[in-house]
Amino acid sequence: MRACAGCRKRDENENFIRFVEFEGRPVPDVARKAPGRGFNVCPTFDCIKQFVKRQFKGKVDPKEVYDQTLNAMKEYFLHLLSLSHKTGVTVVGQDNIRELLPEKEGTLILASDLSSRTKERLKRKGNFTVLEDLFTSEEIGNALRKETRAGAVFVEKVGLGRKLHSVAEKINSLLASRPKG
Repeated sequence: MRACAGCRKRDENENFIRFVEFEGRPVPDVARKAPGRGFNVCPTFDCIKQFVKRQFKGKVDPKEVYDQTLNAMKEYFLHLLSLSHKTGVTVVGQDNIRELLPEKEGTLILASDLSSRTKERLKRKGNFTVLEDLFTSEEIGNALRKETRAGAVFVEKVGLGRKLHSVAEKINSLLASRPKG
């Protein structure tokens, strides 16, 4: 059990985003492998803001740290998606996803340029963590090392898919707490 450096809530280590201090600034360590003193922070803007105020005494803009964290999480997510695809736990394409058994657990990634009707149809399919409108179909296709675009991808929650699922939930939490303005 660890405590959030922002709100002091206690939770399991993997439910936090880890930050390390580098040259007097907080840097998100999304892979949790950077050396140095780590700070665990809940994946919300309010906790990031409290953490930055407490540890860096107004020298760093919390909005900037939030944006940097979200970008790092997105890059890490695409990296994990690429690795997951290589291990064979992905299902690519709308038709293939529709054929999935409803009891499959995992992450459903929907491209921002996919039609809203298609998105709704796919989201009704099962019990998924949905990550939508964060990437274009071209970005998803590039992560899968495909020559074509991929508008919808399902990643089963096994092996690397578990880690990807965890990162998707953190991204959704960050997006839900997005600062106004």
